Amino acid sequence: MATAQSATDKKTVGMVTEKDAGGFVYTAIGGVRFYSGQGVPNHTTVKGSIYVDTASGKMYIATAVSTWAVVGSQS
Repeated sequence: MATAQSATDKKTVGMVTEKDAGGFVYTAIGGVRFYSGQGVPNHTTVKGSIYVDTASGKMYIATAVSTWAVVGSQS
């Protein structure tokens, strides 16, 4: 399943959000980008970015420009 974002994933309160080259909305803290959406992430971003799959509750980290890995031993 491809990564998808709903209107909920694009809302923030009191924070500035940006869109990356693929159109995904994120919030940056320092050099780390924080994303949320539904499905396993498969988009390109900067190394160290964090993504939360709101459908499964799993957290991913970008280990390379377009490579994502599940954080820890989530089931």
